Amino acid sequence: MTITEAPYNNVLQLRQQVMYPDKDIDFVKLADDDKGLHIGVFVANELVSVMSIFMNGRDVQFRKLATRNDMQNKGYASALMKWLIDYAKDVKLDRLWCNSRANAVDFYKRFGFEETDERFTKDGYDFVVVEKSFLK
Repeated sequence: MTITEAPYNNVLQLRQQVMYPDKDIDFVKLADDDKGLHIGVFVANELVSVMSIFMNGRDVQFRKLATRNDMQNKGYASALMKWLIDYAKDVKLDRLWCNSRANAVDFYKRFGFEETDERFTKDGYDFVVVEKSFLK
């Protein structure tokens, strides 16, 4: 398993297949994708899990965490989260956060993320903003 920057087109394909399989590829493009860093987990040179990272000062929002359906529950998304948390500590970031689908909040809580009061619905999914602060 290798974690490194992933080709943008491959990231889009994986996002679409996992998160919105009934939509076209343009649906999963983010308006600010060109400002993000797209990180992936590769197994035997195949992209199996992705996330996109967006810096805003000392805060980082990560978006579109997705793992190939046939590779889920094998620790790849967890490996990405550990990588991101280690990165945040190494460069002394203040906060990591994301818009979590409501049914995925427990995944993030395992890594020390906390729910905020921010909630919304988009594209038929309920979301909760979760965050992990590194300020003490």
